[in-house]
Amino acid sequence: MRILTLLLILVTRRIGLCQNDDDLILIQNFYEACKAKSYGAFLPLNKGIQLLDTKQYDRALNNFMKALEKDSTCCDAWYLLAHCYQKRADYFKAIEACDKSLSINPDNPSALIIKANSLFLAKDTLAAIIFFQKTIDIAPDKVDGYYGLALMLYYDGQKKRAQEVLKQMEERNAKTVKIRDNKKIKELRTQTQ
Repeated sequence: MRILTLLLILVTRRIGLCQNDDDLILIQNFYEACKAKSYGAFLPLNKGIQLLDTKQYDRALNNFMKALEKDSTCCDAWYLLAHCYQKRADYFKAIEACDKSLSINPDNPSALIIKANSLFLAKDTLAAIIFFQKTIDIAPDKVDGYYGLALMLYYDGQKKRAQEVLKQMEERNAKTVKIRDNKKIKELRTQTQ
């Protein structure tokens, strides 16, 4: 009974995992895209997620690698591994890990967002724009793609277009997400006006 309760808590925690707000610019939420097929992969995957919450990226990375040893098709472990690489400023390894996640599930919004943000951090704004737009196309109910696209357009000097994207985000997500209170979105909205 205890194990069942623990598993329910871990699954509930996994579905609701959100961004670590330790980055001044980026918004990256994690959306479950595939489940681990083996229990042996499930445990290190969830342990890694707990370590992410406390910003222990190296330890989390090791757990995601253990999960992938048990189940190499767990696309969630791949994009979470990419997130750890990104936090270690190893953007090209992050992009590679996102590509592996996307090869398993091409419609994985988390892998697309992490790849787009890693491209941005690697100074490839034009490629990042493409992946943020793809995220909006695949997951129009998630704010990450809109925010990222607006941010890239702002950095590219396209303030008017960035405003349009923010407005579109607000219209699409007005009922589901309380975006007006997000500090990063407020700041970007102010900068584009």
